[in-house]
Amino acid sequence: MAVDIPKSLADLPTSALRFVGQAVNRVEDPQLLTGRTEFIDNVTLPGMLHCAILRSPHAHARITSIDVSAAAQLPGVFAVVTGEDAQRWSQRIATIPERWGTHCLATDKVRFVGEPVAAVAASSRYVAEDAIELITVDYESLPAVVDATTAAHPGTPLIFEENGNNIMLQRVFTWGEVDEAFRAADHVFTEKFRWNRLGANPLETFGVISQWDPTDGSLTCRGSFQSQYHMGLGTAAAMGLPSHKVRMISQPHGGSFGGKGGMRGTLITALLSRKTDGRPVKWIEDRMEYLAGGAGQSWDRHYEAALAFKNDGTITGFKVKLLDDLGATAEGFGAVSAAKPLTSFTGCYAIPVAQYDLTIVATNKLPGSPYRGMGPPPHNFVLEQLMDIAARGLNLDPADIRRKNYIPPDAFPYTIASGNEYDSGNYAAALDTVLEMGNYPQLRAEQAQARAQGRLLGIGLVNTIEPGVFDWNAYAIVGLPQTGVPEGATVSIDIYGKVTAKIGFSLEGQGQYTVITQVLADYFAMELSDVRVVYQDSLSAPPHFGPGGSRLGVAITGAVLGAAQRLTEKLVKVAAWLLQSDPQNVELRDGKLGIKGVPEASMPIAQVAGAMLARSDLLPPGIDPNPEATYVWTAPGRTPADEQGRAKSYLTAANACHLVAVEVDAETGQVQILKYYIADDCGTRLNPANVEGMTQGGVAQGVGAALLEEYVYNEDGQLLTSTFMDYLLPTINEVPMTEKKALVTPSPFTPLGAKGVGEGAMHTTPAAIMCAINDALLPLGLRATGVPASPNRLWSLLQTAKRNL
Repeated sequence: MAVDIPKSLADLPTSALRFVGQAVNRVEDPQLLTGRTEFIDNVTLPGMLHCAILRSPHAHARITSIDVSAAAQLPGVFAVVTGEDAQRWSQRIATIPERWGTHCLATDKVRFVGEPVAAVAASSRYVAEDAIELITVDYESLPAVVDATTAAHPGTPLIFEENGNNIMLQRVFTWGEVDEAFRAADHVFTEKFRWNRLGANPLETFGVISQWDPTDGSLTCRGSFQSQYHMGLGTAAAMGLPSHKVRMISQPHGGSFGGKGGMRGTLITALLSRKTDGRPVKWIEDRMEYLAGGAGQSWDRHYEAALAFKNDGTITGFKVKLLDDLGATAEGFGAVSAAKPLTSFTGCYAIPVAQYDLTIVATNKLPGSPYRGMGPPPHNFVLEQLMDIAARGLNLDPADIRRKNYIPPDAFPYTIASGNEYDSGNYAAALDTVLEMGNYPQLRAEQAQARAQGRLLGIGLVNTIEPGVFDWNAYAIVGLPQTGVPEGATVSIDIYGKVTAKIGFSLEGQGQYTVITQVLADYFAMELSDVRVVYQDSLSAPPHFGPGGSRLGVAITGAVLGAAQRLTEKLVKVAAWLLQSDPQNVELRDGKLGIKGVPEASMPIAQVAGAMLARSDLLPPGIDPNPEATYVWTAPGRTPADEQGRAKSYLTAANACHLVAVEVDAETGQVQILKYYIADDCGTRLNPANVEGMTQGGVAQGVGAALLEEYVYNEDGQLLTSTFMDYLLPTINEVPMTEKKALVTPSPFTPLGAKGVGEGAMHTTPAAIMCAINDALLPLGLRATGVPASPNRLWSLLQTAKRNL
């Protein structure tokens, strides 16, 4: 039976909202702040062993022999596993695209520095680490392929010989008469861009405890899983087990940002547990393992892009050519980051036609993984810089060229050239807001004064779309043809009128448990303390995905409201029977079930639930005595992708406009962020404090991407940035506290009109800072086209200007 989920705050069954839309104190925080949250490394099980992993020192080499005898004989060692065990007890890890994966332990050869080769289970991590040093591996070195352009050429050493080349995917997607648009254009602006490897680096690395049950051939894994259900499916497939024999328990974890894949660690500990007849085996990834061999590297990209324009500044076409270096395998879902740009390919602009020339290659680097934003941040970095290049070429202000090409507010819902549908927005309003916040004319005047003094002061003005509430169909072009991502919740009321919500994801830091509590407290007109959110494991919870793709706030709101609506239908039938009325005449309002128009004829929900649980003799026929309901929400109106990848995929299109002022030190290349303003629109804000935190966090990661973070490999495939001494993260000294204003254009498609916002400013900040840097360099005739714009890179660029004087 269809459930009518409230589309706006006014649709909730309460006369006065108390919590939704307010920055209430987070219900998760007392446990976190008092140190009572049980993270994976806090878990100890009886008989638990500890795992250490031996990793390849070579980027590309054949394994000629492995001798584990000395390690196996070390006191305290209980098991050693190698690729031979992996072949006997497991399958190759599934990949997207297909045919680009290996077992969890290297078998015939190693393909990147840090690839697991063998593992030990011992009485302590110390003993396990000592043991792996006793394992002898003989390698036959092979030529490493590190450069993406070289990898794509015929005759290059092959990462997977059976595939015949190193090209994982090569396709051209054309939406409309693109060639004709460029032929007829008055102006075409083209540039090449480089986005270097960076990654998630959450505070907590990945950890897992796996326990094999030899009595029934089942596996239980506890870990810092971002999406326990899908991790369970992948584990079952790789271990050759029925899906209901794998139980995943997601511990609370300190952030993910997409960077906690952990499949190899989960499978390796599962193999060790099986080899020790069911002893639980724990592995906690250390930071160097994460940097060199974890799920923390993403977006190694080479771009060539072009925009076509009329003389009046109207965009007529957009072309992007991307060479994406995914690393040695496609095991980590990193390829979906090359597909997601289709969801917002043309940004905030009404660009009628577009083309995407995509090549994904394999190299001897760590396999790429998802990262916050999942691909559009580099794409936005390209599009927005081209907009500035065009503005200068057409003698237009960056604000004016953007305003001229915005999708107008009355055009929504709007289908972009690449097929996705934007739900709502007012981009000109966001632009006007941020220009007013920063006093744009005054900023330009200050810039002119600085330039007169010989200082390099730049202003970046950028607007982007943040696609929200992902669907698998967005990734059809890389081999994920499904449509629909379920998120379920079970809501129950006990005999005292207290509410429990059961869901399938653990604490991760974004405040979703608070959002659930706010929504249910307002729905049933009770206190926040009357609602409790309970996590369930992968085999107990309703169908779920969990956090990812800027979706969970919207999706879990839909799930709990759907469950609350279904529960209300039950309660209405019982109340109608007890009040001797027709169910059509009874409604839930302000925490009571009563006859419409007769205020005195009502019952509190606790009384109705109590009757169901304690007086089944009073219930109407056909009603079970269980005040509980489950609902599984999925985004409405999604469509399968066509042959050009076009689909209604991501349900919402939040947007933001950033204005930033920077100064580049002409002597050192150091960039200082002087001012930073944000106007953003994510529809109805269910909890403004959550949005504030995620936005500021996205700015921090965006600053890192623009100025600091880069994984560097040498020509032999050796990682040169394997510690935080070399891989630089932003600190409070580099990240400004931004000034923000909120706009609200509710989504017509979502529960309560909310839009996805979790990935936030990461979509916009790198582009905004780079546009500001290039604005600063403009008087010198210089242009920075790669990130990070580190002091060394900018200093080298500045030396070019000095040599040309």
